[in-house]
Amino acid sequence: MRSISSLNSFDSMNARIFLVAVSAAVSLAASAASPVMVYPQTFEPGGWKLDSQFVDVIGTPYLLAHGLGNRVEDATAEVDIKAGGEYRVWVYARNWAEGSPGRFALEVGGVRLKHEFGAGSSAWSWEDGGTVELKPGKVEVVLKDLTGFDGRCGGVMLSRGGFRPSGPPDMRGEAVAETVSADLVVVGGGVPGAAAAVAAARRGLDTVLVQDRPVVGGNASAEVRVWSAGEARYDIVRELRGTFMNMEGAAAHSDARRMDILRHEPNLRLRVLTRVFAAEKGADGAITAVKALDLKRNRVVRFVSPLFVDATGDGWLGYYAGADFRMGREAASEYGEPTDMAPEKADNDTLGASLMWTSFDGNAPVAFSAPWAEPYAQGVVKVNGEWNWEYGIGRNMVREGEEIRDRLLLAIYGSFSLAKRKSANANRVLDFVPFVLGKRESRRLMGDWVYSGKDVVEKVQFEDAIAAGSWSIDLHYDIPGDGIDFLTTCKQPHFGRYWIPYRSIYSRNVPNLFMAGRCFSCTHVGLGGARVINTLSQLGVAAGEAAALCRKYSIRPREVYTAGHVRELQANLGGDFPGVRDPRTSGWLIIDDEDAGVKFGKGWVKTHCALGEQTGEYAHFAGGHAWGPSPDALKGCGEAVYPLPVKAAGRYRLMGKTPFIRTSAAGSSTSMEIVSGGKKAGAEWNQAYNPGKWAEIGEFELEPGATLRIIPQRSKGKVSADAFALVSLP
Repeated sequence: MRSISSLNSFDSMNARIFLVAVSAAVSLAASAASPVMVYPQTFEPGGWKLDSQFVDVIGTPYLLAHGLGNRVEDATAEVDIKAGGEYRVWVYARNWAEGSPGRFALEVGGVRLKHEFGAGSSAWSWEDGGTVELKPGKVEVVLKDLTGFDGRCGGVMLSRGGFRPSGPPDMRGEAVAETVSADLVVVGGGVPGAAAAVAAARRGLDTVLVQDRPVVGGNASAEVRVWSAGEARYDIVRELRGTFMNMEGAAAHSDARRMDILRHEPNLRLRVLTRVFAAEKGADGAITAVKALDLKRNRVVRFVSPLFVDATGDGWLGYYAGADFRMGREAASEYGEPTDMAPEKADNDTLGASLMWTSFDGNAPVAFSAPWAEPYAQGVVKVNGEWNWEYGIGRNMVREGEEIRDRLLLAIYGSFSLAKRKSANANRVLDFVPFVLGKRESRRLMGDWVYSGKDVVEKVQFEDAIAAGSWSIDLHYDIPGDGIDFLTTCKQPHFGRYWIPYRSIYSRNVPNLFMAGRCFSCTHVGLGGARVINTLSQLGVAAGEAAALCRKYSIRPREVYTAGHVRELQANLGGDFPGVRDPRTSGWLIIDDEDAGVKFGKGWVKTHCALGEQTGEYAHFAGGHAWGPSPDALKGCGEAVYPLPVKAAGRYRLMGKTPFIRTSAAGSSTSMEIVSGGKKAGAEWNQAYNPGKWAEIGEFELEPGATLRIIPQRSKGKVSADAFALVSLP
């Protein structure tokens, strides 16, 4: 198995060779007898999907007939034939699985070709569709899906004079048609990239967000449907995160809200369906511009800026700019990481990628059969699949992304086909199977600090902390010996709250490049906890805020740290940091559940908060666990008693803070009593509202010795005990 360094060298060499081949193909086509190229992005897609996620490897986006077994509507394009005569028709296609399940037909000028495409080579190649007589003028080209099972077309060429195309139908060598200038360019529109763009725009930077999909959200979008786990911490993250769980179709509502925010944000320009493919650099190694393929307008766009953020997940911008990066697992000894998490010797394994899928019961039998896929199910018979439908741990997540995705599709179709053989599943219909791969890890761009598992375990209190996490070090593994290669397991040791430093979100050798998202500077183990959406989105907010400081002081990302601007960055971010109290709570009298004198009766559980938002390391939950108690769990719980930190008698505003719980009900009501000077006052608090933020509970006359009692047996829904604060009133 190749070492990490040799793998990176191979990728770099492979990319250079590939781009040279592409350029040669483009120049040859231009000098031939006027072939007519129909790019996949120029079709009206009908029911076909434009798949752009593998452009950097394949050389082109392609149209995908992702119909879940139902033939999709035709895709159509119109071309202008200058000279009439006989044309040979070529189609860039691939037979993606045994049994040729992705076959499709082609009509040109009203003539349906006899050849069925997608049944040839398993590699991307030009298939010869035969010849057709065409007259001068407008001619319609129609893709006709024959199966509903992921036929794919990377382009159509009409040629004359014996010309035979080679290489992908790549537009990346075309001249720049548009130049866009900005103060900051963010490449990649997952939630971390969106957070970086919004943060910078709200500080007055003219910001462009470049995203290759039609929606923003990445793994959190309705295209993939991963829930937004981890600590949100910043208001921008709360605005942009998903608000639904894994696989829920309602993720589309989060997409709509997110897109609305971005489209109406002053100073922010959103460019969707735009894929960055190259970086230009100056003499000092800084990026001066990036080039992108605008898939909506079918042209090359150049984005010019003094500052860039790589939020692509796969670290494509950093890769094109020559940023130092790693893939795979580091040896435990390199960063002093626990030996039960990091291997003895470095290897190329990464976390795998998933396709989570669902089906539902209709009210009548519905046919579905994919016998060609059943062997790939390896005996697994299911009607839905969660996060552990995961593949690619031992594969190259960048170069082999399409193959990894296809392996999961085969497992899904095969497993569901087996399930449909049972009479109990006669009415079952595939509802959602994503074609966009839900990746967890690939390239990690190296910064001045490489965040490691040791930093998590030891809870290093970084002076330049800009983000906090509470999620476990969540590492995934193939299950040995079970004969199933697409289902995984995980280990999730928890270590409470940990901090991520600013030095991990800028490149150590590309001086004007920030990182936001899973390509930040970390080890494989260090990524294990920080990789969830909310935590990574904090990095995005920090990158956007740091970009604003770069403009303010005419500096570059590293100088925010070396020139002493970290405290200003933290103040702009807001909140507590190691050794730095949130200025917004200055003068408040705060008592946490971990402080001396706080007592809990039976039935309370002290636990880490995987979703964060707690004060300190832990919080207490009445009747259960941080994922949410059962409805009957509160009945047997005793009270929680807090000695309130009253220094002098007077009137105080009582504030409370509660961690986030995904199962919170809007009807939550926590019953409390405040006892002071022999008098009692009642209070009710809806803890389901605004978790992680201080909430006003009421105003009270208090004396030294006052206490607060939480009474679970008179409460309903979510009941937690974390931090309370007193604010003295005039």
